[in-house]
Amino acid sequence: MFTAMRPLRNILAVVAAFVVGSATMFILHDLHMKIWPEETMPASTASREEFQAWMAGLSMTTMLAATVVHWLGTAAGAAVGMLVAARSEESGMRPMWPVWTMGIWFFIGGIMNSIQLGTPLWLSVVDALGYIPAAYLAGRLLQR
Repeated sequence: MFTAMRPLRNILAVVAAFVVGSATMFILHDLHMKIWPEETMPASTASREEFQAWMAGLSMTTMLAATVVHWLGTAAGAAVGMLVAARSEESGMRPMWPVWTMGIWFFIGGIMNSIQLGTPLWLSVVDALGYIPAAYLAGRLLQR
């Protein structure tokens, strides 16, 4: 590959990873709410207290399924980033940096989401603990 194209390909890798990871999360959240229909989510203009009251009424299955959706979106983004990024010139292997970039990006987003929605502490911790391992696992599977 032309050396001048490597930076462009790596920028594309980050953009594609973010878009695919985010889209995967949104699509899976929509599917998840069809499988486990709960009370309709409050409007985006709702207060933090309204979101907390809504969250308190959700079942454990619904909350854990949403967490798995977050991890799957992270894994999808990491996988796409890794597949699009330029291979190492020395070894020819796929790089792991997109994996770490997406794992950290979605980890930060997950924490911000938890704070914004006021999710229960236990759920926030479980959710946050899975982003980086999900991205890493996707990366390791593709590296082989």
